[in-house]
Amino acid sequence: MCAHCNPMSLLRLQSQSHQSISTHVLTIVDNQRDAYESRVCLYCPSGVTGSEIHLILECPASSHVALDLIQLLTTLLYDTCQPDWSTLTTHQQTSLILGHTPSTLPKKFHHVWLQSNLPVILDYISQLETVLYNMT
Repeated sequence: MCAHCNPMSLLRLQSQSHQSISTHVLTIVDNQRDAYESRVCLYCPSGVTGSEIHLILECPASSHVALDLIQLLTTLLYDTCQPDWSTLTTHQQTSLILGHTPSTLPKKFHHVWLQSNLPVILDYISQLETVLYNMT
């Protein structure tokens, strides 16, 4: 595992408590919670909801960071006879990027999948945070 990678950053993304993602930040004004849809992306001018799916896969300011990880995951999916990356929904793709195993992968291979992917995923999270923190 890389020295600059913090597993807590991955946990914050998985538990939806990362302050760099608009939909993870709850604001209350005049005793009213803001609507989920009004939590727009802080990093691009598109005005779309700033969810982790948007930030990881779609946001022009940060989606480029995931390209190497997506290539690795695409290869691993192919090597383990899993559905092709392009056939997965954005929810499934984001789930894999955030360290979850493919839903069709037999349980006996989960440990090997995580062991091979977790260091790369933690490195990706570290790079993503660097990009986001440099933009604020």
